[in-house]
Amino acid sequence: WDVDGGLTPIDKYLYTSEEHIKAGALLALGLVNCGVRNECDPALALLADYLLHSSVNLRISSILG
Repeated sequence: WDVDGGLTPIDKYLYTSEEHIKAGALLALGLVNCGVRNECDPALALLADYLLHSSVNLRISSILG
């Protein structure tokens, strides 16, 4: 997987106001980084921001991602 190339197209969906689109982007982050070892681990950094979010959908998506 190309982590750097995969994060760029997904990143724009994290800034939308639509909750379901943002949740899908969080799941996509997990899929793009599945099985990839990276010392920076950008997916973990992005997903961790949503673990304590007030939205249940975003919390679940960040956990599954």
